[in-house]
Amino acid sequence: MSNKTIRPSSLILALSLALAACAVPQATPAPQQPAPQQPAEQPPAAQPTPQPPAEQPTQPPQAANVLVVGLPKADTRTLDPHRQYEITPPQIMRATYETLVTLPDKGKTIDRVEPLLAESFEVSEDALVYTFKLRSDVKFASGNPLTAEDVVFSFKRLGNLQDNPAWLFNDHVASIEAADERTVKITLKEPNAAFLAMLVSPNFAVVDSKVVREKGGTDADNAKEADKATDWLDSNSAGTGPYILKEWKRGEQVVLERNPNYWRGNVPFDRIIFREIPDDAARQQALERGDIDIAVGLDVDAIKRLQGNADFQIIVGNTLDMTYLALTTNAELSKPLADKRVRQAIKFAIDYDGIINGLLGGTALQLPTIIPLGLLGTDPALAPKRDVEKAKALLKEAGYENGFELTMVYPGERKLSNVILADTLVAKLQEDLAEVGIKLNLEPRDATTWRADYRGGKLAATVADWTPDFLDPHGWAPAFAVEGASAAKRVYYVNKEAEKLALDAAKTTDAAKRAEMYRKVQEIILDDAVFIGLIQPKVQIVASAKLKDVIYNPVYFLDYYFMSR
Repeated sequence: MSNKTIRPSSLILALSLALAACAVPQATPAPQQPAPQQPAEQPPAAQPTPQPPAEQPTQPPQAANVLVVGLPKADTRTLDPHRQYEITPPQIMRATYETLVTLPDKGKTIDRVEPLLAESFEVSEDALVYTFKLRSDVKFASGNPLTAEDVVFSFKRLGNLQDNPAWLFNDHVASIEAADERTVKITLKEPNAAFLAMLVSPNFAVVDSKVVREKGGTDADNAKEADKATDWLDSNSAGTGPYILKEWKRGEQVVLERNPNYWRGNVPFDRIIFREIPDDAARQQALERGDIDIAVGLDVDAIKRLQGNADFQIIVGNTLDMTYLALTTNAELSKPLADKRVRQAIKFAIDYDGIINGLLGGTALQLPTIIPLGLLGTDPALAPKRDVEKAKALLKEAGYENGFELTMVYPGERKLSNVILADTLVAKLQEDLAEVGIKLNLEPRDATTWRADYRGGKLAATVADWTPDFLDPHGWAPAFAVEGASAAKRVYYVNKEAEKLALDAAKTTDAAKRAEMYRKVQEIILDDAVFIGLIQPKVQIVASAKLKDVIYNPVYFLDYYFMSR
Protein backbone atom coordinates (compact mmCIF):
# COMPACT_ATOMS: atom_id res chain seq x y z
CA MET A 1 0.00 0.00 0.00
CA SER A 2 1.14 3.54 -0.41
CA ASN A 3 0.02 5.33 2.73
CA LYS A 4 2.39 3.67 5.13
CA THR A 5 6.10 3.84 5.81
CA ILE A 6 7.95 1.01 4.09
CA ARG A 7 8.03 -2.06 6.28
CA PRO A 8 10.90 -4.51 6.36
CA SER A 9 8.67 -6.12 6.15
CA SER A 10 7.21 -4.12 7.61
CA LEU A 11 6.47 -4.17 8.73
CA ILE A 12 5.11 -4.97 8.02
CA LEU A 13 2.47 -6.71 8.72
CA ALA A 14 0.99 -9.34 5.93
CA LEU A 15 -0.01 -13.75 4.40
CA SER A 16 -1.49 -15.57 1.47
CA LEU A 17 -4.21 -17.16 3.39
CA ALA A 18 -6.31 -19.49 1.38
CA LEU A 19 -9.36 -21.09 2.94
CA ALA A 20 -8.66 -24.71 2.21
CA ALA A 21 -11.62 -25.98 4.21
CA CYS A 22 -14.24 -23.32 4.76
CA ALA A 23 -17.25 -23.96 6.98
CA VAL A 24 -15.28 -26.74 8.67
CA PRO A 25 -14.02 -26.21 12.22
CA GLN A 26 -10.23 -25.98 12.35
CA ALA A 27 -8.73 -27.72 15.33
CA THR A 28 -5.90 -26.19 17.31
CA PRO A 29 -2.76 -28.31 17.52
CA ALA A 30 -1.30 -28.90 20.93
CA PRO A 31 0.74 -25.85 21.85
CA GLN A 32 4.50 -26.22 21.68
CA GLN A 33 6.24 -25.43 24.92
CA PRO A 34 9.90 -24.51 24.87
CA ALA A 35 11.90 -26.16 27.60
CA PRO A 36 12.82 -23.91 30.53
CA GLN A 37 16.14 -22.23 29.89
CA GLN A 38 19.01 -22.52 32.35
CA PRO A 39 21.83 -20.01 32.67
CA ALA A 40 25.19 -21.26 31.45
CA GLU A 41 26.63 -20.77 34.93
CA GLN A 42 24.98 -20.61 38.29
CA PRO A 43 24.72 -16.99 39.35
CA PRO A 44 26.42 -16.08 42.59
CA ALA A 45 24.27 -16.34 45.65
CA ALA A 46 22.34 -13.18 46.25
CA GLN A 47 23.55 -11.08 49.16
CA PRO A 48 20.89 -10.10 51.66
CA THR A 49 19.82 -6.52 51.25
CA PRO A 50 17.59 -4.37 53.39
CA GLN A 51 13.95 -4.32 52.30
CA PRO A 52 12.79 -0.97 50.95
CA PRO A 53 10.10 0.90 52.79
CA ALA A 54 6.62 -0.42 52.06
CA GLU A 55 5.61 2.69 50.17
CA GLN A 56 8.51 2.39 47.70
CA PRO A 57 8.17 0.14 44.64
CA THR A 58 10.62 -2.73 44.50
CA GLN A 59 12.86 -3.22 41.47
CA PRO A 60 12.23 -6.29 39.30
CA PRO A 61 14.61 -9.17 39.97
CA GLN A 62 17.64 -9.46 37.71
CA ALA A 63 16.65 -11.64 34.80
CA ALA A 64 18.56 -14.91 34.52
CA ASN A 65 18.05 -15.20 30.78
CA VAL A 66 17.95 -11.92 28.88
CA LEU A 67 17.60 -11.55 25.12
CA VAL A 68 18.82 -8.27 23.63
CA VAL A 69 17.76 -7.23 20.14
CA GLY A 70 19.65 -4.45 18.37
CA LEU A 71 17.42 -2.36 16.12
CA PRO A 72 18.16 0.47 13.70
CA LYS A 73 16.45 3.76 14.46
CA ALA A 74 12.89 2.85 15.39
CA ASP A 75 9.81 4.54 13.99
CA THR A 76 7.56 3.61 16.90
CA ARG A 77 4.76 6.14 17.35
CA THR A 78 2.77 4.16 19.91
CA LEU A 79 2.56 0.71 21.50
CA ASP A 80 -1.22 0.78 21.60
CA PRO A 81 -2.03 -2.26 19.42
CA HIS A 82 -5.10 -0.62 17.90
CA ARG A 83 -3.16 2.47 16.84
CA GLN A 84 0.34 1.26 15.85
CA TYR A 85 0.94 1.10 12.10
CA GLU A 86 4.68 1.50 11.65
CA ILE A 87 7.70 -0.75 10.98
CA THR A 88 9.09 -1.46 14.43
CA PRO A 89 6.05 -2.26 16.64
CA PRO A 90 4.69 -5.54 15.15
CA GLN A 91 7.35 -7.79 16.70
CA ILE A 92 6.81 -6.11 20.07
CA MET A 93 3.04 -6.44 19.68
CA ARG A 94 3.46 -10.12 18.84
CA ALA A 95 5.35 -10.69 22.08
CA THR A 96 2.78 -8.93 24.25
CA TYR A 97 -0.55 -9.53 22.49
CA GLU A 98 -2.15 -12.33 20.51
CA THR A 99 -4.77 -12.72 17.80
CA LEU A 100 -7.59 -15.14 17.10
CA VAL A 101 -5.59 -16.89 14.37
CA THR A 102 -1.92 -17.22 13.51
CA LEU A 103 0.61 -18.55 11.02
CA PRO A 104 1.50 -22.25 11.30
CA ASP A 105 4.92 -23.86 11.71
CA LYS A 106 6.23 -21.21 14.10
CA GLY A 107 5.54 -18.61 11.45
CA LYS A 108 7.39 -20.36 8.62
CA THR A 109 4.22 -21.06 6.63
CA ILE A 110 2.32 -18.10 5.19
CA ASP A 111 -0.15 -19.79 2.86
CA ARG A 112 -2.75 -20.64 5.51
CA VAL A 113 -3.79 -19.82 9.07
CA GLU A 114 -4.60 -21.85 12.15
CA PRO A 115 -6.36 -21.01 15.41
CA LEU A 116 -4.50 -19.33 18.29
CA LEU A 117 -6.79 -17.65 20.83
CA ALA A 118 -9.60 -19.31 18.93
CA GLU A 119 -10.02 -23.01 19.53
CA SER A 120 -11.70 -23.39 16.15
CA PHE A 121 -13.35 -21.32 13.46
CA GLU A 122 -16.00 -21.72 10.80
CA VAL A 123 -16.45 -19.73 7.60
CA SER A 124 -19.77 -19.68 5.78
CA GLU A 125 -19.81 -20.98 2.24
CA ASP A 126 -20.31 -17.46 0.91
CA ALA A 127 -17.31 -16.13 2.91
CA LEU A 128 -19.60 -13.64 4.64
CA VAL A 129 -19.90 -14.95 8.22
CA TYR A 130 -16.94 -15.93 10.39
CA THR A 131 -17.56 -17.70 13.70
CA PHE A 132 -14.82 -18.25 16.29
CA LYS A 133 -14.94 -20.54 19.33
CA LEU A 134 -12.48 -19.28 21.95
CA ARG A 135 -10.14 -21.38 24.03
CA SER A 136 -11.19 -21.82 27.65
CA ASP A 137 -7.68 -21.84 29.16
CA VAL A 138 -6.46 -18.35 28.20
CA LYS A 139 -5.81 -15.62 30.74
CA PHE A 140 -4.64 -12.07 30.27
CA ALA A 141 -1.53 -10.84 32.06
CA SER A 142 -3.87 -9.44 34.73
CA GLY A 143 -5.22 -12.92 35.43
CA ASN A 144 -8.62 -12.10 33.90
CA PRO A 145 -9.98 -14.90 31.68
CA LEU A 146 -10.39 -14.32 27.95
CA THR A 147 -14.03 -13.90 26.90
CA ALA A 148 -15.91 -13.16 23.70
CA GLU A 149 -16.67 -9.68 25.08
CA ASP A 150 -12.93 -8.95 25.09
CA VAL A 151 -12.76 -9.76 21.37
CA VAL A 152 -15.79 -7.62 20.57
CA PHE A 153 -14.37 -4.71 22.59
CA SER A 154 -10.95 -5.01 20.93
CA PHE A 155 -12.21 -5.09 17.35
CA LYS A 156 -14.74 -2.29 17.87
CA ARG A 157 -12.09 -0.16 19.58
CA LEU A 158 -9.78 -0.72 16.59
CA GLY A 159 -12.44 0.63 14.27
CA ASN A 160 -13.82 3.43 16.42
CA LEU A 161 -10.43 4.92 17.30
CA GLN A 162 -10.30 5.99 13.64
CA ASP A 163 -6.49 5.79 13.68
CA ASN A 164 -4.38 4.58 10.74
CA PRO A 165 -5.26 0.84 10.92
CA ALA A 166 -8.99 1.40 11.58
CA TRP A 167 -9.85 0.62 7.95
CA LEU A 168 -8.98 -3.04 8.49
CA PHE A 169 -12.16 -3.28 10.58
CA ASN A 170 -14.31 -0.46 9.26
CA ASP A 171 -14.01 -1.28 5.57
CA HIS A 172 -14.96 -4.91 6.00
CA VAL A 173 -17.01 -5.65 9.13
CA ALA A 174 -20.79 -5.09 9.18
CA SER A 175 -21.31 -6.46 12.69
CA ILE A 176 -19.56 -8.31 15.49
CA GLU A 177 -21.27 -9.97 18.44
CA ALA A 178 -20.61 -12.28 21.36
CA ALA A 179 -23.01 -15.16 20.76
CA ASP A 180 -22.04 -16.52 24.17
CA GLU A 181 -19.09 -16.22 26.54
CA ARG A 182 -16.78 -18.16 24.21
CA THR A 183 -18.27 -17.55 20.74
CA VAL A 184 -17.67 -14.55 18.47
CA LYS A 185 -19.66 -14.05 15.28
CA ILE A 186 -18.43 -11.58 12.65
CA THR A 187 -20.52 -10.68 9.62
CA LEU A 188 -18.80 -8.87 6.78
CA LYS A 189 -20.16 -6.13 4.53
CA GLU A 190 -19.44 -8.31 1.52
CA PRO A 191 -17.96 -11.78 1.03
CA ASN A 192 -14.21 -11.78 1.57
CA ALA A 193 -12.16 -14.97 1.64
CA ALA A 194 -9.11 -12.92 2.66
CA PHE A 195 -10.56 -11.90 6.03
CA LEU A 196 -8.75 -14.64 7.96
CA ALA A 197 -5.49 -13.28 6.57
CA MET A 198 -6.33 -9.86 7.92
CA LEU A 199 -6.95 -11.24 11.39
CA VAL A 200 -3.30 -12.29 11.73
CA SER A 201 -2.36 -8.61 11.75
CA PRO A 202 -1.18 -7.39 15.19
CA ASN A 203 -3.76 -4.62 14.85
CA PHE A 204 -6.40 -7.28 15.59
CA ALA A 205 -4.79 -7.96 18.97
CA VAL A 206 -7.24 -8.95 21.69
CA VAL A 207 -6.93 -6.77 24.78
CA ASP A 208 -8.20 -7.16 28.32
CA SER A 209 -11.35 -5.05 28.11
CA LYS A 210 -11.68 -4.71 31.89
CA VAL A 211 -8.19 -3.32 32.30
CA VAL A 212 -8.31 -1.07 29.23
CA ARG A 213 -11.65 0.36 30.33
CA GLU A 214 -10.21 1.03 33.80
CA LYS A 215 -7.41 2.97 32.12
CA GLY A 216 -9.81 5.15 30.14
CA GLY A 217 -10.29 3.02 27.04
CA THR A 218 -13.58 2.65 25.20
CA ASP A 219 -15.01 0.92 22.15
CA ALA A 220 -17.84 3.42 21.81
CA ASP A 221 -18.62 5.21 18.56
CA ASN A 222 -16.88 8.34 19.90
CA ALA A 223 -13.68 6.49 20.86
CA LYS A 224 -11.65 8.80 18.62
CA GLU A 225 -12.25 11.61 21.11
CA ALA A 226 -13.20 9.70 24.26
CA ASP A 227 -10.55 6.98 24.51
CA LYS A 228 -7.78 7.86 26.98
CA ALA A 229 -5.99 4.50 27.33
CA THR A 230 -3.17 5.01 24.84
CA ASP A 231 -0.80 6.75 27.27
CA TRP A 232 -1.15 3.83 29.67
CA LEU A 233 -0.74 1.26 26.89
CA ASP A 234 2.46 2.99 25.79
CA SER A 235 4.04 1.93 29.11
CA ASN A 236 2.04 -1.19 29.99
CA SER A 237 0.33 -4.03 28.18
CA ALA A 238 -3.07 -5.65 28.50
CA GLY A 239 -2.72 -8.75 26.37
CA THR A 240 -2.45 -12.52 26.50
CA GLY A 241 1.07 -12.67 25.05
CA PRO A 242 4.11 -14.42 26.54
CA TYR A 243 5.65 -11.12 27.66
CA ILE A 244 4.54 -7.94 29.39
CA LEU A 245 5.62 -4.42 28.49
CA LYS A 246 7.59 -2.92 31.38
CA GLU A 247 9.29 0.11 29.83
CA TRP A 248 9.45 2.19 26.70
CA LYS A 249 12.05 4.93 26.49
CA ARG A 250 11.48 6.65 23.17
CA GLY A 251 14.56 6.58 20.99
CA GLU A 252 16.37 4.23 23.38
CA GLN A 253 14.76 0.92 24.27
CA VAL A 254 11.70 -1.21 24.98
CA VAL A 255 11.82 -3.71 27.84
CA LEU A 256 9.55 -6.75 28.13
CA GLU A 257 9.34 -9.27 30.98
CA ARG A 258 7.87 -12.75 31.10
CA ASN A 259 4.12 -13.09 31.63
CA PRO A 260 3.62 -15.36 34.67
CA ASN A 261 0.03 -16.12 33.58
CA TYR A 262 0.90 -17.17 30.05
CA TRP A 263 -1.47 -19.89 28.88
CA ARG A 264 0.92 -21.84 26.63
CA GLY A 265 3.35 -22.62 29.42
CA ASN A 266 6.99 -21.76 29.96
CA VAL A 267 8.36 -18.61 28.36
CA PRO A 268 11.94 -18.85 27.03
CA PHE A 269 13.34 -15.56 28.37
CA ASP A 270 12.93 -13.68 31.60
CA ARG A 271 13.40 -10.40 29.82
CA ILE A 272 13.68 -9.09 26.25
CA ILE A 273 15.28 -5.72 25.54
CA PHE A 274 14.84 -4.02 22.17
CA ARG A 275 17.70 -1.53 22.01
CA GLU A 276 17.94 1.19 19.37
CA ILE A 277 21.42 1.41 17.83
CA PRO A 278 21.01 3.61 14.74
CA ASP A 279 24.57 3.26 13.44
CA ASP A 280 25.16 0.05 11.45
CA ALA A 281 28.80 -0.24 12.49
CA ALA A 282 27.94 0.24 16.16
CA ARG A 283 25.20 -2.38 15.91
CA GLN A 284 27.59 -4.86 14.30
CA GLN A 285 30.22 -4.22 16.97
CA ALA A 286 27.65 -4.69 19.73
CA LEU A 287 26.75 -8.06 18.22
CA GLU A 288 30.38 -9.15 17.96
CA ARG A 289 31.03 -8.10 21.58
CA GLY A 290 28.03 -10.06 22.76
CA ASP A 291 26.19 -6.96 23.97
CA ILE A 292 23.23 -7.91 21.78
CA ASP A 293 21.99 -11.31 20.60
CA ILE A 294 20.26 -10.24 17.39
CA ALA A 295 21.14 -7.45 14.95
CA VAL A 296 18.39 -6.22 12.64
CA GLY A 297 18.96 -4.12 9.55
CA LEU A 298 22.72 -4.47 9.06
CA ASP A 299 23.96 -3.36 5.67
CA VAL A 300 25.11 -5.83 3.02
CA ASP A 301 28.81 -5.26 3.71
CA ALA A 302 28.39 -5.94 7.42
CA ILE A 303 26.52 -9.16 6.72
CA LYS A 304 29.21 -10.30 4.29
CA ARG A 305 31.86 -9.76 6.98
CA LEU A 306 29.91 -11.93 9.41
CA GLN A 307 29.27 -14.77 6.97
CA GLY A 308 31.23 -17.87 7.84
CA ASN A 309 31.67 -16.80 11.47
CA ALA A 310 30.60 -19.81 13.55
CA ASP A 311 29.43 -17.55 16.36
CA PHE A 312 26.56 -16.21 14.25
CA GLN A 313 23.71 -17.35 12.07
CA ILE A 314 22.22 -15.34 9.22
CA ILE A 315 18.48 -15.66 8.77
CA VAL A 316 17.26 -14.78 5.27
CA GLY A 317 13.60 -14.26 4.52
CA ASN A 318 11.58 -12.89 1.65
CA THR A 319 9.61 -9.76 2.40
CA LEU A 320 6.37 -8.98 0.64
CA ASP A 321 7.52 -5.46 -0.18
CA MET A 322 7.93 -4.66 -3.83
CA THR A 323 9.33 -2.08 -6.23
CA TYR A 324 7.74 -1.77 -9.64
CA LEU A 325 7.77 0.32 -12.81
CA ALA A 326 4.51 2.14 -13.59
CA LEU A 327 3.69 3.20 -17.17
CA THR A 328 0.68 5.33 -18.03
CA THR A 329 -1.94 4.38 -20.61
CA ASN A 330 -2.98 8.02 -21.00
CA ALA A 331 -2.04 9.32 -24.48
CA GLU A 332 -2.10 12.90 -23.19
CA LEU A 333 0.83 12.08 -20.93
CA SER A 334 2.67 9.90 -23.46
CA LYS A 335 1.38 8.94 -26.89
CA PRO A 336 3.90 6.07 -27.27
CA LEU A 337 2.99 4.54 -23.89
CA ALA A 338 -0.69 4.48 -24.81
CA ASP A 339 0.28 1.70 -27.24
CA LYS A 340 0.51 -1.65 -25.42
CA ARG A 341 3.27 -2.83 -27.76
CA VAL A 342 5.52 0.01 -26.58
CA ARG A 343 4.93 -0.88 -22.93
CA GLN A 344 5.66 -4.51 -23.75
CA ALA A 345 8.88 -3.46 -25.44
CA ILE A 346 9.97 -1.69 -22.27
CA LYS A 347 9.15 -4.85 -20.32
CA PHE A 348 11.47 -6.90 -22.53
CA ALA A 349 14.21 -4.25 -22.58
CA ILE A 350 14.84 -4.36 -18.83
CA ASP A 351 17.92 -6.23 -17.58
CA TYR A 352 16.30 -7.87 -14.54
CA ASP A 353 19.35 -10.00 -13.74
CA GLY A 354 21.53 -6.90 -13.79
CA ILE A 355 19.25 -5.29 -11.22
CA ILE A 356 18.91 -8.27 -8.89
CA ASN A 357 22.41 -9.70 -9.04
CA GLY A 358 24.38 -6.71 -10.32
CA LEU A 359 22.99 -3.78 -8.35
CA LEU A 360 21.64 -5.71 -5.37
CA GLY A 361 24.09 -8.58 -5.10
CA GLY A 362 21.33 -11.17 -4.89
CA THR A 363 19.70 -9.58 -1.84
CA ALA A 364 16.31 -9.53 -3.57
CA LEU A 365 14.11 -11.61 -5.85
CA GLN A 366 12.85 -10.54 -9.23
CA LEU A 367 9.23 -9.56 -8.64
CA PRO A 368 7.29 -11.36 -11.41
CA THR A 369 4.09 -9.33 -11.30
CA ILE A 370 2.09 -7.10 -8.96
CA ILE A 371 1.60 -9.84 -6.34
CA PRO A 372 4.74 -10.80 -4.38
CA LEU A 373 6.08 -14.33 -4.47
CA GLY A 374 4.92 -16.55 -1.64
CA LEU A 375 1.26 -15.63 -1.90
CA LEU A 376 -1.57 -17.65 -3.38
CA GLY A 377 -1.42 -17.92 -7.16
CA THR A 378 2.11 -16.58 -7.60
CA ASP A 379 4.78 -18.29 -9.66
CA PRO A 380 8.38 -17.20 -10.34
CA ALA A 381 8.00 -18.68 -13.83
CA LEU A 382 5.74 -15.75 -14.71
CA ALA A 383 8.64 -13.32 -14.43
CA PRO A 384 9.59 -11.74 -17.78
CA LYS A 385 13.12 -12.16 -19.13
CA ARG A 386 15.17 -9.68 -21.07
CA ASP A 387 14.84 -9.97 -24.83
CA VAL A 388 16.36 -6.96 -26.60
CA GLU A 389 15.51 -8.19 -30.11
CA LYS A 390 11.88 -8.76 -29.18
CA ALA A 391 11.73 -5.28 -27.66
CA LYS A 392 13.08 -3.73 -30.85
CA ALA A 393 10.63 -5.72 -32.97
CA LEU A 394 7.69 -4.52 -30.88
CA LEU A 395 8.83 -0.91 -31.18
CA LYS A 396 9.14 -1.29 -34.95
CA GLU A 397 5.66 -2.81 -35.14
CA ALA A 398 4.27 0.13 -33.14
CA GLY A 399 5.94 2.65 -35.45
CA TYR A 400 8.83 3.62 -33.20
CA GLU A 401 11.69 1.86 -34.98
CA ASN A 402 13.85 4.94 -34.44
CA GLY A 403 12.89 5.14 -30.80
CA PHE A 404 11.36 8.00 -28.85
CA GLU A 405 11.93 10.11 -25.74
CA LEU A 406 10.25 9.46 -22.41
CA THR A 407 10.51 11.42 -19.16
CA MET A 408 10.64 9.49 -15.91
CA VAL A 409 9.83 11.45 -12.76
CA TYR A 410 10.99 9.66 -9.64
CA PRO A 411 11.67 10.27 -5.91
CA GLY A 412 15.30 11.39 -5.87
CA GLU A 413 17.60 10.40 -3.00
CA ARG A 414 14.97 7.99 -1.65
CA LYS A 415 15.42 4.30 -1.02
CA LEU A 416 12.83 2.04 -2.59
CA SER A 417 11.75 -0.98 -0.53
CA ASN A 418 14.59 -0.03 1.81
CA VAL A 419 17.15 -1.67 -0.52
CA ILE A 420 18.06 0.60 -3.42
CA LEU A 421 18.21 4.31 -4.09
CA ALA A 422 15.73 5.38 -6.73
CA ASP A 423 18.58 7.30 -8.39
CA THR A 424 20.55 4.07 -8.84
CA LEU A 425 17.61 2.08 -10.15
CA VAL A 426 16.42 4.65 -12.70
CA ALA A 427 19.98 5.12 -14.00
CA LYS A 428 20.04 1.38 -14.71
CA LEU A 429 16.66 1.57 -16.46
CA GLN A 430 17.91 4.51 -18.51
CA GLU A 431 20.86 2.43 -19.65
CA ASP A 432 18.70 -0.60 -20.48
CA LEU A 433 16.12 1.34 -22.49
CA ALA A 434 18.82 3.15 -24.46
CA GLU A 435 19.83 -0.20 -25.93
CA VAL A 436 16.47 -0.47 -27.70
CA GLY A 437 16.37 3.17 -28.80
CA ILE A 438 14.32 4.73 -26.01
CA LYS A 439 15.85 7.89 -24.56
CA LEU A 440 14.79 8.05 -20.91
CA ASN A 441 15.04 11.55 -19.46
CA LEU A 442 15.34 11.44 -15.68
CA GLU A 443 13.64 14.04 -13.51
CA PRO A 444 14.13 13.62 -9.74
CA ARG A 445 11.73 15.31 -7.35
CA ASP A 446 11.43 15.42 -3.60
CA ALA A 447 9.46 12.46 -2.28
CA THR A 448 6.44 14.49 -1.18
CA THR A 449 5.96 16.19 -4.54
CA TRP A 450 6.61 12.98 -6.45
CA ARG A 451 4.08 11.04 -4.36
CA ALA A 452 1.39 13.69 -4.85
CA ASP A 453 1.97 13.75 -8.61
CA TYR A 454 1.98 9.97 -8.92
CA ARG A 455 -1.20 9.58 -6.89
CA GLY A 456 -2.74 12.34 -8.98
CA GLY A 457 -2.06 10.46 -12.23
CA LYS A 458 0.28 13.13 -13.56
CA LEU A 459 3.33 10.97 -14.38
CA ALA A 460 4.00 9.11 -17.62
CA ALA A 461 6.55 6.79 -16.07
CA THR A 462 7.92 6.28 -12.58
CA VAL A 463 9.24 3.72 -10.12
CA ALA A 464 7.35 3.13 -6.89
CA ASP A 465 7.08 0.68 -4.04
CA TRP A 466 4.24 -1.05 -2.22
CA THR A 467 4.07 -2.69 1.21
CA PRO A 468 1.49 -5.14 2.54
CA ASP A 469 -1.34 -4.49 4.95
CA PHE A 470 -2.19 -8.17 5.19
CA LEU A 471 -0.79 -11.25 3.52
CA ASP A 472 -3.33 -12.31 0.96
CA PRO A 473 -3.41 -11.54 -2.78
CA HIS A 474 -6.54 -9.50 -2.10
CA GLY A 475 -4.21 -6.89 -0.63
CA TRP A 476 -2.74 -6.34 -4.10
CA ALA A 477 -4.99 -7.56 -6.92
CA PRO A 478 -7.91 -5.09 -6.61
CA ALA A 479 -5.59 -2.13 -6.04
CA PHE A 480 -3.81 -2.74 -9.35
CA ALA A 481 -6.60 -4.33 -11.42
CA VAL A 482 -9.79 -2.45 -10.55
CA GLU A 483 -10.57 0.71 -12.48
CA GLY A 484 -10.23 3.74 -10.23
CA ALA A 485 -8.52 1.78 -7.42
CA SER A 486 -5.49 3.23 -5.63
CA ALA A 487 -2.79 1.99 -8.02
CA ALA A 488 -4.80 1.50 -11.23
CA LYS A 489 -6.03 5.10 -11.31
CA ARG A 490 -2.48 6.43 -11.28
CA VAL A 491 -1.82 4.98 -14.74
CA TYR A 492 -5.41 5.13 -16.02
CA TYR A 493 -5.51 1.36 -16.24
CA VAL A 494 -8.76 -0.30 -17.32
CA ASN A 495 -9.15 -3.99 -18.03
CA LYS A 496 -12.58 -5.31 -17.13
CA GLU A 497 -11.53 -8.96 -17.31
CA ALA A 498 -8.75 -8.41 -14.79
CA GLU A 499 -11.07 -6.32 -12.62
CA LYS A 500 -13.77 -9.00 -12.49
CA LEU A 501 -11.26 -11.72 -11.64
CA ALA A 502 -9.68 -9.65 -8.88
CA LEU A 503 -13.04 -8.92 -7.26
CA ASP A 504 -14.52 -12.39 -7.71
CA ALA A 505 -11.44 -14.09 -6.28
CA ALA A 506 -12.06 -12.45 -2.92
CA LYS A 507 -15.52 -14.01 -2.81
CA THR A 508 -14.30 -17.51 -3.67
CA THR A 509 -13.63 -19.88 -0.78
CA ASP A 510 -12.06 -22.66 -2.84
CA ALA A 511 -8.30 -22.17 -2.57
CA ALA A 512 -7.47 -23.82 -5.90
CA LYS A 513 -10.00 -21.69 -7.75
CA ARG A 514 -8.72 -18.54 -6.06
CA ALA A 515 -5.17 -19.40 -7.09
CA GLU A 516 -6.24 -19.85 -10.73
CA MET A 517 -8.05 -16.51 -10.70
CA TYR A 518 -5.12 -14.61 -9.22
CA ARG A 519 -2.74 -16.21 -11.69
CA LYS A 520 -4.96 -15.08 -14.56
CA VAL A 521 -5.05 -11.53 -13.16
CA GLN A 522 -1.27 -11.50 -13.15
CA GLU A 523 -1.04 -12.84 -16.69
CA ILE A 524 -3.36 -10.10 -17.95
CA ILE A 525 -1.43 -7.33 -16.18
CA LEU A 526 1.86 -8.76 -17.45
CA ASP A 527 0.52 -8.66 -20.99
CA ASP A 528 -0.83 -5.13 -20.61
CA ALA A 529 2.54 -4.06 -19.16
CA VAL A 530 1.23 -1.10 -17.19
CA PHE A 531 2.91 -2.34 -14.00
CA ILE A 532 6.22 -4.14 -14.42
CA GLY A 533 7.59 -5.94 -11.38
CA LEU A 534 11.22 -5.25 -10.52
CA ILE A 535 12.32 -6.02 -6.97
CA GLN A 536 11.07 -8.09 -4.03
CA PRO A 537 13.71 -7.55 -1.32
CA LYS A 538 14.97 -10.11 1.14
CA VAL A 539 15.51 -9.41 4.82
CA GLN A 540 18.69 -10.58 6.54
CA ILE A 541 18.91 -10.90 10.31
CA VAL A 542 22.14 -11.79 12.11
CA ALA A 543 21.77 -13.65 15.40
CA SER A 544 23.91 -15.48 17.91
CA ALA A 545 24.47 -19.09 16.90
CA LYS A 546 23.25 -20.07 20.37
CA LEU A 547 19.69 -19.02 19.59
CA LYS A 548 17.13 -21.48 18.28
CA ASP A 549 14.08 -20.85 16.11
CA VAL A 550 14.95 -17.38 14.90
CA ILE A 551 12.35 -17.46 12.15
CA TYR A 552 11.41 -14.46 10.02
CA ASN A 553 7.93 -13.90 8.70
CA PRO A 554 6.53 -10.81 6.97
CA VAL A 555 3.63 -10.26 9.39
CA TYR A 556 5.17 -9.84 12.82
CA PHE A 557 8.85 -10.27 11.88
CA LEU A 558 9.95 -12.58 14.73
CA ASP A 559 7.96 -14.62 17.24
CA TYR A 560 9.79 -14.53 20.56
CA TYR A 561 7.66 -17.23 22.16
CA PHE A 562 9.29 -19.93 20.04
CA MET A 563 12.79 -18.51 20.20
CA SER A 564 15.13 -19.91 22.86
CA ARG A 565 18.78 -20.12 23.79
